[in-house]
Amino acid sequence: MNKRPLILRTLIVLVVVGVFASAIHPLFERDYYETFKGLLVKPSNQDEAKKIQDQADKLVKDAEKLQAQDPNLYQSQALLKAADDSGVDLTKMVKGNDLQDNRDVMGVIRKHASSAIRLGLDLNGGVEFILQLVPDEELNRKLGEGVEETEAEKQSRVERQSNFDRYRDIAIETLRKRLEGQKIFEAEIAPTGESHVALRAPVVAKDEKVKLMNLIKMSAKLNFRLVHENNAALVANITPENEKSFIPPFGYELMKTSEFRPGQAPLVSYFVVEKMPQMTGKDIVSAYANKDQFGQRSINLAFNSRGAARFAEVTRANVGRSMAIVLDDQLYCAPRINDAITGGSAQITGRFSDEEAKSIADALVSGSFPFQIKIDAVFDTDPKLGAANVSNGIWVGAISLLFVAAFMCIYYRLAGVVAVCALTLNIILVLGALAAFNATLTLPGIAGIVLTIGMAVDANVLVFERIREEMLTGKNLRTAVDLGYSRAFSAVFDANITTLITAIILMYVGTGAITGFAVTLSIGILSSLFTALFVTRLIFDYCFEYAKLHKLSMLQFFKNAKYNFRAMRSKVFAISGVLIVAALVLFAVRGSKMLGIDFTGGTQVSFNYAEQIPQEQIEKALVDAGYEATVTYKYNSIDSARELEILVRGDQTKGTIDTSASPKDVLLKLLNDKFPAAKLTGGLESSVGGLIGEAFTKAALLAIGLSIIGIGVYISLRYEFTFALSSVLALAHDVIITLGIFIATGRTVSLTVVAALLTVIGYSINDTVVIFDRIRENNNLGTCKAFDDNVNLSVNQTLSRTMLTSLTTFIVVFVLFLGAGAAINDFVLIMMLGIIVGTYSSIYISPQLVSLWHAKSPTVANNNVKTVASGAKK
Repeated sequence: MNKRPLILRTLIVLVVVGVFASAIHPLFERDYYETFKGLLVKPSNQDEAKKIQDQADKLVKDAEKLQAQDPNLYQSQALLKAADDSGVDLTKMVKGNDLQDNRDVMGVIRKHASSAIRLGLDLNGGVEFILQLVPDEELNRKLGEGVEETEAEKQSRVERQSNFDRYRDIAIETLRKRLEGQKIFEAEIAPTGESHVALRAPVVAKDEKVKLMNLIKMSAKLNFRLVHENNAALVANITPENEKSFIPPFGYELMKTSEFRPGQAPLVSYFVVEKMPQMTGKDIVSAYANKDQFGQRSINLAFNSRGAARFAEVTRANVGRSMAIVLDDQLYCAPRINDAITGGSAQITGRFSDEEAKSIADALVSGSFPFQIKIDAVFDTDPKLGAANVSNGIWVGAISLLFVAAFMCIYYRLAGVVAVCALTLNIILVLGALAAFNATLTLPGIAGIVLTIGMAVDANVLVFERIREEMLTGKNLRTAVDLGYSRAFSAVFDANITTLITAIILMYVGTGAITGFAVTLSIGILSSLFTALFVTRLIFDYCFEYAKLHKLSMLQFFKNAKYNFRAMRSKVFAISGVLIVAALVLFAVRGSKMLGIDFTGGTQVSFNYAEQIPQEQIEKALVDAGYEATVTYKYNSIDSARELEILVRGDQTKGTIDTSASPKDVLLKLLNDKFPAAKLTGGLESSVGGLIGEAFTKAALLAIGLSIIGIGVYISLRYEFTFALSSVLALAHDVIITLGIFIATGRTVSLTVVAALLTVIGYSINDTVVIFDRIRENNNLGTCKAFDDNVNLSVNQTLSRTMLTSLTTFIVVFVLFLGAGAAINDFVLIMMLGIIVGTYSSIYISPQLVSLWHAKSPTVANNNVKTVASGAKK
C-alpha cells in the first residue's frame, strides 16, 4: 500500500506545473512602448503617479519623433535617446531590481516585451545581417596586403585569398560561439561572396536586433596598455572643448572614460595611454560578469599559464603606474598597479549595463576577430518553412496527438485517461522549461519533443503492462499498481537515462542545431520521468482514496505471445547485412551529392517582387525544374525593400535547365513564366558557403561519437559489456539502413535530417534497453535454463509494449507525413523509417546479438549477467 502523503505530493505537482506554466507568458511579442508604460512604478500618491505617467507619455512621443527623423532607430534606441536627451532617470520610473542606469532599464523592458519562447528561423523567421569583413592592420600584414608581388611570389594572391578564407572561417565560428553564449544555438552563418558573411538568427522581439548588432560588431580585442607616468599633469587642463587640439607625446594617444550621472552631464576622465599594448587578451580562458558589495559591475578575467606569466611580468615591472584596459579601442578603466599580480586574473570595471557586461564576457571567451565588421544590411526574414507549412504543421501535429490520446483511452481505458492527463502536463512542462531556460524551439527541437512524447507514452505503457501482469497472477488492484510501478521503474529509468546521456553529451560538445535538439530532448526526458512516474501514480492514489477504484480493464493485442524469434536469426541477419551493404554502396556512389545545401552551399539569387507567392509553391516549381533549393522572403523596414531570396545547388539540375546561362537569368525566366503575378525583377547573384563548416562538422561528429560511447559505458555498468556492444551495433545498423533507404529515394542530407537521425538513435536505444531490462530480470529469477530461451521469452513478454509504443509514435509522424506539407517531409520520412527500423532491430537484432554472444559459454555468461544485475540493483 502506498503510504506517501497525498497533500505533499499534490503540492509538489501544483508548484512545478504552476512555475513552468507561468513561464510561458507572454506567448507572443508585445509592443515595446506599451510594455514600458506597463512597467511604471505606481506610487500611492496620485499626483506623483500622474507625474510619472505624463513623463512616460512624453518620452514615448519624443521617441516616436526620433524614429520618424531616423528610421534606422529601433524603439529601445529611440526611448533611450529621448530619456538621455531629457536627463530623465528611468531607474526611478520602472519596476526592476539592480537598475543602475537607463541602459539597464532598456534591458528590462526588452525582456518583458519579448515572447516567452524563442521560435527558430524555420518556424518564425528572424533577422538577417549581411556582414562585411574588413581585415585589420595585423591581419593585412599576415595576408601580405600592400606588399608588391615579385615573380617568385606569383601565387601570393591566391594564397592570400586562401588565408583570408581561413580567418573568415575562424570569424564564423567565433560569431557562433558568441551567439551560443546568449543561448542562441540555432543561428545560421555562412560565407557569401568574397568578403561577406550572412548571419541569420531567431529573435524574440524586434528590438533584440540592437543587442545582436552590438554583439556582432564587437571585435573583442582586449589590450592592456600603460598610462603615461605624468598623466595627471598632462591632462590637467584638458576639457571636452579643447580635447581635440591636445597633442600627446610620441607613442601615446589620448583616451577617456565617461561616468553617467542622472540629470547631469557625464563625468569625463582623460588618460594619456601608450599605443602599443603590453599584452593582449588572446590568452584569456574564462570571463564572467560580476558585481561587488556596492553594486559596481565588473568583468573578471582568468588567463592561461602563458598569459598569467606575462601579466605577472608586466605588473611587476610597472608597480606604481596605471594600466589602461582597452576593449575595441574604448578605454574602460585604468587601475593603479600596487603590486605584481601573479594569480593569473584581472578585472575590467566601468559603466556597463547588465546585458553589456554579459555580452562582453561572452565575446572575450569566444575570441576576438581579426576583422573590422561592417553591417551592410539588416533584413527581417519569413519562416524558412513558410507560414502555411508552419500553420499546417501545428494543426496536423495537434490532430496526431489527439489520435494518440484517443488510442490510449480506447486501449487502456481509465489508465489511458490517466496517461493522457500526464501527457498534457508533460507538454506544458516542456514548453515552460523552454521558456524558462531561454531555449529555442525549432524543427529539430520538435523532433526532441516528439521523441519525449513517445518515451512518455512508453513509460506509461511499461507500467500499465506490468500492472496487467500482476493482476493476471491474482493480486488485487492496489497491490498490482504498487508492484507495477516498482518493477517497471528500472526499465523506465535505464531507457530514459541512456537517452539523457546522449542528450547531455550532444548539448555540451555539439553546436548549432545539434545543441538545440539536445536541450529540448533533455528537458523532455526529465519532464516525462516526472509526469509518467510521479503524476500518474498520484492520480491513481486519488482514485483509490476517493473513487474507491478496485478494477482496471484493458485491451491486449498479444496474449501469451510465443513467437520463436531465435529461429529467424540467420534470415534476419542476412537481410540486415544485405541492406547495410546496399546502403554503404549507395553512399559511396552518391558521394558528396548526397549532401544538401546546408553542407555544400550553392548560389544565392535575390529578386524584387510585386506579389508574394507562397514559398512552398516556389520550392515545388524549382524541384520540378531540377533544383534543390531553399526559398526565403526578406524585408527591410527602413527602405521598405522586399526581396525573394533563393539558394540553389547548381550541380543537381536536370536536362530541362539551360546550364550555360547564369542561375539568376534561368531562375528569373522560370519563375516569371510560372508565376507571372510575382513580377520578379532585378537580381543579385553570389556564391554562398555551407552552413556546416569544418569546425561545426568536427564538433557534431565528436558529439555523436561521444554520445554512443556514453551509452555503451552506461549499459556496460548496468548490464554487461556484451549488452553494450550489441546496442551500439544495433544503433549503427539503424542509422545506416534508415539513411540508406532515405538516400535511395533521391533525397539529400540536411541539418534537419541529422536531427531526425539523432532522434532515431534515441528512440532505438530506448526500445532496446527495455528488452535488456526484462532479460536481466528473467535471468536473475532463473526463469529459463538456457540463455537463448531467456532472450526469446523476454522479447515475447515485452512485445505488446514494443508494438504499442511504436504504433503510438508512428501515428504522430505518419499524420505529419500526410498533412504537414513538403517543407518538413524529409524530417518526417526519416522519423517514420527510424521507427520501423528501430522496432525491427530492438526485436530481431540487439537481443539476438546478445543471445549469439552468450551461446558460446552460456554458464559463464549467465553468471556475469546475474552478478552485474545484482550489483546494479544494490
